[in-house]
Amino acid sequence: MDLPNYVKNDKLRNWVQEMVTLCKPEEVHWCDGSEREYDDMFGLMLKSGTAIRLNEKKRPNSYLVRSDPRSS
Repeated sequence: MDLPNYVKNDKLRNWVQEMVTLCKPEEVHWCDGSEREYDDMFGLMLKSGTAIRLNEKKRPNSYLVRSDPRSS
């Protein structure tokens, strides 16, 4: 697994590598706090129905976010 250069903490790097070996995830995503990451994450929530846009005229740039997209 490639570790991002900005992760400098050796204990963290070793722990993540250990967890990847143990759990065998399909992928590992390192959160970097970027605007692109936020946009991608929010896009996934909109696509899955976890987040829905509210009426733009009444509530500009507002969303309803539910932890269970099946609830309505």
